[in-house]
Amino acid sequence: MRPIRFFTTVMLLFGAAFLYAQVVNIEEQRITGTRDSVRWYGHLRGNASLVKVQQQSLQIQVQTKVQYKHDPHLTLLLLNLNLLRAGNKDFARQAFAHLRYNYKLSETWTWEAFAQTQTSPIQLLDQRSLLGAGPRWRLFKSPDGRQRIYLGAAWLWEQNTFTEPNGQQARHRSSNYISMTFRPGKQVTFIGTTYWQPVWGLIRNYRFSTDWLLRVDITKNWRSPWIRV
Repeated sequence: MRPIRFFTTVMLLFGAAFLYAQVVNIEEQRITGTRDSVRWYGHLRGNASLVKVQQQSLQIQVQTKVQYKHDPHLTLLLLNLNLLRAGNKDFARQAFAHLRYNYKLSETWTWEAFAQTQTSPIQLLDQRSLLGAGPRWRLFKSPDGRQRIYLGAAWLWEQNTFTEPNGQQARHRSSNYISMTFRPGKQVTFIGTTYWQPVWGLIRNYRFSTDWLLRVDITKNWRSPWIRV
């Protein structure tokens, strides 16, 4: 398999897993897939196939990321689509969109606001809509900038529309996270993000998610894909 095709396949599989998550790790997307040294940055990756033997099968996967940065403003847009259909049956059908705006208040403080929508009928989720805002604080940054720790806290309004008989559900949550980036050497990058999202007034009802990613630069011109650990 050619290196470009292999890389694209890995990214699309990652995008499919990204759509299934109850708590979507936007912080991970921000760290691993953007570039702060330019004003505009982004990419579009996609794959489509149509095969017919006894039944017709269709697969479509699309991942889009666009970032605009001009201090003190930063805007990030994420779009993901995953569709797998065989005959008249959908084996996967998810879509996701996230828009985030950051305003830099100081060297260590940033104000964040975001909107998100997600759908996965196969998981009995017709639509999940989110709105939120809150501060982000840079707790630590090494002199060379390679080691960083961020803390974030936000008010989050969430509305879920489930397929019958579950109906509709709307809640206010507190969305809190800690994000850590460590680069112990020139060839190793280690990223960890942990989210805790309790319902306001009902702390026992919460979502918890933690992700850890590792990448190793094998040679100067070749890097391993991100590995979840």
